[in-house]
Amino acid sequence: MIAVVSVFAACVIYSIVRYIVFAPKNLEHLPVFVVNKGVSMAAVICFGLAFAAQLRQLRRLKQLGSGAAPTSPAGPGTSTAPAFWFRAGVFGAIWHIPMSLVVLRPAYFPEFFVPAVEGGIASGRMSFAGELIFCFGGLAAATLYLLTRSLFTTLQRWKLSLAAMLCLQTHLLALGYSRGLNINASHAYLPPMWLISAVVVFIGLIILLLTKPKAETPAQPAA
Repeated sequence: MIAVVSVFAACVIYSIVRYIVFAPKNLEHLPVFVVNKGVSMAAVICFGLAFAAQLRQLRRLKQLGSGAAPTSPAGPGTSTAPAFWFRAGVFGAIWHIPMSLVVLRPAYFPEFFVPAVEGGIASGRMSFAGELIFCFGGLAAATLYLLTRSLFTTLQRWKLSLAAMLCLQTHLLALGYSRGLNINASHAYLPPMWLISAVVVFIGLIILLLTKPKAETPAQPAA
């Protein structure tokens, strides 16, 4: 639990440093807008840690199969287990979604909406990129929900995990396309959080491809 709290705390602190410490005018965006950015990145990092733990677990199983001593004896109930980090990521996603919906308006995210002006007020209709962001964000959330609620074979679970991460990556890349890099003095020259998240998801996708099950196994319990 301490590990999860540390990840979320570090990400929220990063968000505060990037958006408030060097740009005090954004102080009014606490707690939801700025904290939401940290929570979303923390959720993605937890998914990345889940895949990393899965790779370590697979390597331990191969070592046991070859008769070698495992490099680490962590069991399924420890903080290094894939399911532990996966649940932490789902927790972050559940926290992130309602906060995003609360601030989903042109005043917060003008780049997600059509820039037309109607009667002096920015149009409330979402742009194609904005709709793409929330379409694939919703798809990612739906597939993650299935992974936590249903029984699947190992191969089915792997395929659904791959689909979830591809949806999440599309969500992040559409977000980056809309918002841009924004690496400047007002952001402490720190990389945007969508970019860090996209890199983590990319690494997670590579790990997933490396850990594809070779054959079907009986249905596994939900994570």
